[in-house]
Amino acid sequence: MMVRFLSLFFLPCVALVAENPARFDAQVCCAAEFRAPPQGELKPLLKIQWRLGPDYPMGIQESAVGVVHGKVVSAGGFTRHPLDIVKKYPDAFGGQPNGFTKLAFVFDPQNESAGWKRIPDMPGPARQGAAVAVVDDMLYAMGGINYTEPLTYRDTYRLEEKDGKWVWQELGTCRLPWPVYGTADSTAVIGKKIYLLGVADYFQGPGANGPDFHSEAGRNGSPVGRAMLVLDTANLNAGWKRLADCPGVPKSNTALAAVGGKIYQLGGVFAPLAKSELAYYNAIDSWRYDPAGDRWTRLQDMPHGSNRRALAYADRYIVLLTGFKYAKTRNMDGSVSGVYSAEEKSRRFLDFFERTVLVYDAKTDRLGTADLLIEQTCYPGSAIIGDTLYCLGGEGGPRLYHPATLQIGKILEAIPQ
Repeated sequence: MMVRFLSLFFLPCVALVAENPARFDAQVCCAAEFRAPPQGELKPLLKIQWRLGPDYPMGIQESAVGVVHGKVVSAGGFTRHPLDIVKKYPDAFGGQPNGFTKLAFVFDPQNESAGWKRIPDMPGPARQGAAVAVVDDMLYAMGGINYTEPLTYRDTYRLEEKDGKWVWQELGTCRLPWPVYGTADSTAVIGKKIYLLGVADYFQGPGANGPDFHSEAGRNGSPVGRAMLVLDTANLNAGWKRLADCPGVPKSNTALAAVGGKIYQLGGVFAPLAKSELAYYNAIDSWRYDPAGDRWTRLQDMPHGSNRRALAYADRYIVLLTGFKYAKTRNMDGSVSGVYSAEEKSRRFLDFFERTVLVYDAKTDRLGTADLLIEQTCYPGSAIIGDTLYCLGGEGGPRLYHPATLQIGKILEAIPQ
């Protein structure tokens, strides 16, 4: 049984510096003071009013979602639920009835009744799970996966709107150093720099019967789940650079966001390299990164769970949308903890997709909650414009396994503590 921490505050450990980003030289403690409070005891921090927006033209999972000139863009992704889109766009899945797509659409919140409008397709092979970031009203889509060789990708594309036209460009100098499944998240932006952390590779690991996601290490030993990469969009010719590795469990599907000039990684998924009891585990250790010192500080753990999408609000709060709770958690010392209650052990797989909205307050180092989503999901695309959140599609929705749902949340107020 988890021992409840005496406070809801995140207490920092001694800062850790990786002089060589390929090594873990620092001592990392796993003491009880880092344990998270039970999720059921968290207090509300934000009031969010949720409603449904116009459905996407098809069910969609892990499309590249971002905001360009105040419009929500969604590109690529995967679906088993094409709705009637093939009738309108026969090329949606390269001649197949469903699957991976290159189609891209834009939604203008100022003209909501117009719904989603098609724009030029995302370049390259159709894929899902590209890492996504927006800098200077230009959307960057990096890596991604599909089910044909090489399975996971390294290319970087940029989308911008010029004189009313949408234009994609491949950035040849910005190929990732190794293949990356970015989970349609895993990025944070500070100024003109894109930081990438908490990703996976999709390939056949040791002892496996087929390809799967791996965050512990990628093909050829690449450090996908622990390496912090940075791309300076003001100097694209310099390409991606590696910074200090995150000292924690190597994760993918991490909740990553920048607030107050620092980067926060709040949990994620551990996917082992070699065949093990489970393919995926919760990874709950959490960290703060200081770009000025290339330095990591450990924070209090997240509640057991994973696959939360992070959005920064008011340069203070990190809103964590949805989630999924795996049966076991991988701990910092390499041990594994079972986390399902007796009641949870009797549930169906689909019952673990969540409507949960958590909130981390970076000013007070406090974790809390906000109003639940209307529909449960996981792996959605997400974006924020001012005080308005957008949660698109995902997996495990009540209407479609890959939902076409757009959930729109307006942040009404911060709740005094």
